[in-house]
Parts: sequence; structure tokens; C-alpha cells
Amino acid sequence: MQLSLMGTAKNPKSSAATACTESETHPHHYIANPTDTILQINWGRDMLGNLSNSWWGLILCIQVLLISLDVHAENLRVGFAQLAVTPEVFDSWVDVNNDAQFDPDIDTWTDGNGNGAFDPVWIAGFQKSRAAQGIKDDLMAVAVVIDDGDRRIAIVALDTIGLMRKFVLDVRQSVPAAWGIDYLMVHATHNHEGPDTQGLWGPGLFSSGLDAGYMLELKRSILAAVESAISNLEPAEMSIARITADPRTPIKDKRKPIVIDEDIRALLFRRPDRSVIGTLVNFGIHVELAWDKNLLLTSDIAGYLRRGISDGIYYDEELRMSGLGGTTLWLTGNIGGLMTSGPSDPIYDLFLQQEITAEGHEKARAFGHSLAKSIIIAANQGDFIASPTPKLSVRAREIELSIDNFMLSLATLMGVVDSDPKLHITPPFVRYLSEVAFIQLGDATITAIPGELYPEIAVGGIENPKGADYAMAPQEVPSLRSQLPGRVNLMVNLANDAIGYIIPKSEWDNAAPWVYGEEDETYGEIVSLGPDTAPAIHRAITDVIKNNE
Repeated sequence: MQLSLMGTAKNPKSSAATACTESETHPHHYIANPTDTILQINWGRDMLGNLSNSWWGLILCIQVLLISLDVHAENLRVGFAQLAVTPEVFDSWVDVNNDAQFDPDIDTWTDGNGNGAFDPVWIAGFQKSRAAQGIKDDLMAVAVVIDDGDRRIAIVALDTIGLMRKFVLDVRQSVPAAWGIDYLMVHATHNHEGPDTQGLWGPGLFSSGLDAGYMLELKRSILAAVESAISNLEPAEMSIARITADPRTPIKDKRKPIVIDEDIRALLFRRPDRSVIGTLVNFGIHVELAWDKNLLLTSDIAGYLRRGISDGIYYDEELRMSGLGGTTLWLTGNIGGLMTSGPSDPIYDLFLQQEITAEGHEKARAFGHSLAKSIIIAANQGDFIASPTPKLSVRAREIELSIDNFMLSLATLMGVVDSDPKLHITPPFVRYLSEVAFIQLGDATITAIPGELYPEIAVGGIENPKGADYAMAPQEVPSLRSQLPGRVNLMVNLANDAIGYIIPKSEWDNAAPWVYGEEDETYGEIVSLGPDTAPAIHRAITDVIKNNE
């Protein structure tokens, strides 16, 4: 499998990583105060043989990177764009038994497009057969293009559950060379209230919920958003902040050990006149607070946050807090272990001044608005610190992972999951190519992680509890955040792929007795490639952080 990165290499050079880490500098709170030529870079094995042979033997073979673009920025330019990617819901239906699952033998439906068939939009996340009844608010594709004068990258975030790397590679291959994009990162917010974009939430166990027509439109929308963002490029000044979230809107770790990567991390781009061009926000929570009985398409937490920061926070058309302006892009952080707010967990609405306990849209609104408020306050009181001459670098690595999950292997081989597995005659028999990436922009970094990372891999606290399948010391050490060089480090899950949970091997539990004395099987392993995924991902990310060659 190949990946082509498009752009012009004007002055490539390498440099050592910054010594000061985020955790060492600010442990808990605010940080105070196109070209026409093309460089084709092949991500295939033919360029990586020597490196992969010396490092990764055994079960997992890691194939190496491709790019190290480390340059000094003289003139930072940034462009944002957004457009709706909401699928049309043609047919409505009545959930007769109120189980949020369409059953043709029980439930009734209306043929909205008159074709004589039920044409559902299958909602991803939670249970199968959850057909949309309508639309609450638009799902969005939000793009940012960052250009430092020598390099240009694009990031697109979409309100979807996840996007497989096969799809991402197809998008990348369609990027025109004239756009001068050196690297494209495609991110899914992991929205559990949008359409199935992986195939796992259709009407049956081995029935895909993927709509090929919608996926084609999604690809076109990503390209359109990037093109529009390029046309919107303008001079920008960047500032950064690490912000403590309001404790009245907490997230919970649903699996022991209880470890939460809890701060908000944000990049703010302004014009020279101080007006806001756009904001990047990174926070670790499942975008799912409308929860499993919701049958309306919605962007959930991410939508409330974006609209709140950009347009202001409204209740019943009454403005409660002015926004910053510009365009806001949400990037989901470390959410493995099921970082969420449960259906009955109380969330305090800071604007209504009341506690929300019931699952649904009001809880999603309260949480999204709380995050937006924290960021707006930080920006208005000068808690973002300037990064005056940011330089842009990108390093990425293709990695080969084994699929040890039998049901996931079967679904992959049957084409239910829209991926591109590799079959081998020796173990592991089913393998999968994914990728990690590391982007540095001055004092800020963005780490692209292809699945849902357990927070203890990021911040420490990995255990080997009684009942685990492997008696071993933690393998994913040192913690990733302790190795990151920036002052504000965004860690983005579901970036360029959606491989499921990334679970520390010493915590892996696929057979009784269950860890921590639990009576039932833990959830994460059901939606994970296997126990060797986390060590491989940790090694690959560690290398792209440190490798400046």
C-alpha cells in the first residue's frame, strides 16, 4: 500500500527536539498568558527495508517513515473552511417497542422517496439496527490548512464514528498536486450520533451499515473543504493554551485503573488585527452524550462546542456568552477505556444553573457549552501564550499490525468493515497496515493516533492487575506525554484510521478470571485488534517523536 504526499520541498533540514515537555512546564493549568511543483514520497516497503529489518521483527512489523520536514517559518498562513456532510434521511419510522432498533416485523415506516424500499441511515455506535428518524443539527467537515512558507499541511475533522485508512488513502490520492499539500490528516470525531462510516452498525451481525454513495460524497466533501481552506489562507499569529476543564462537567474512566487525560488543549489563530481566524480544540471524551436511544443525527458535544466558540452560546435564541468568531475545529483526544459521561452521570449546565442527569441532547449541550466557555474565557483574559515564529515539521510511519480478534478478522475478510487486510500463510494470518504521525508547529505538537488510546499509555499509570491474561510489567513506557517536546501537545485519536481500542498489554483481559474481580468480560478487548497493538503503537509513536532523520 502506498501513500503519496504532495508538496514542494524548499529548505528541508532536521533539528533536535525541544527539551522541555508539556508536563514539566505546566502540569495542570492554563499556560499563562501554492506552488506548482510536486514531490512524491512513497510510503511503501521498498523505501523502508533497512529500517524495518533492524527494529521490528517478531509478530508486528513496523515500517518506517517517510518524511522529516523541519523548517523555519517566516510567514505563517492559515485557512479554515467548513461544510455540512449530513446525509439525507428519506424514510421515517416508528419505534413501536422503544428499543431504538429497527425491526421490520414490529416497527412501521414511511416510504419517503417512493421507491418501495426502506432506505435507512444506520447510526453508528452503541447497538446495531439503529436507524435515524431525522436530523437535529448538521454534521460537519471542518478543515484547516497551515502553511509556514515552506511546508503546507491540511487537517480535516468530520462528525463520523471513524474512517478506515483505506478510505483516507483514497482521499489522499485524489488531492491535486497543485494544492501543494505535504501531509493530509483525516480525523473522525468518533461521533456516536452520525451515520455508520465503518460498516459495523448495520441491520445484522454481518450486514454492513455503510452507504457507498454517502462515502463518495464524504470524500468529495473532504476535498472541497481542503480546497476552500486553501483559498482562505491568510497571515496568522498562533497562540496556545492548556486549560483545566470545569469540574462540574466531569468525564469518567469506565474501566480500571482510573486514569484520565483531562485538560483541554487549544491552538488559536488570529489576524494581525487580533480578530480570530479559527481555533483548534483537543479534548478526550466520547462524542456520545445524546446516548443510545437517540434517533436523530447530531454532532453532539463537538457541535455545541464549535458553535459556542465561533458564534456564541445561545439558549432559546438568547445569547448567553459571546463567541470568539472564526471557525472552530474539534479534535477528539485520548478516549480509550470509555472516557465518557454515562447516561445517569450528572452534568451541571453552567448557563441554566441546573444539574442534568438524564441522557440526551440537553446533556450534550451542557458539556459542549462548558468546554466552550472555558476556552472563550481563556482567550478573553489573555491566557493563550504567543508562539511568534512557528516552524512546521511532519513525521509519519506506516505500521503493520496483526488482527488477533476472531470476529473482527471475520468481519474484515467478509467486507463488513471497509478496510484492506493482508493475508499471510504464517502467523499472524490476518494483518493490517495503519499509520501514526507527529506534527510540530512551533511550541505546539499534534500526535495522530489511529484508534482509541487508553489514557494511561499517554500519561502513565499502567497496571498489571490480577486476572490479566499476561503477567508482565507495563510494556508501553515511558508515557507518551513525557516524551512530547512541545509546550502544548494535542493527542488526536481516530486520526487517519479507526482500529479500535489500544489497550496496554499488561491490562489485556480476554479470558476469565476477569481483572479487578469483575464478574463479566471487559468491553475494550471486544473492539480491539489484539494485545500486541498497544506496544506496537507506542513504539511507533515514540520513534516518530524522537526520530529527526
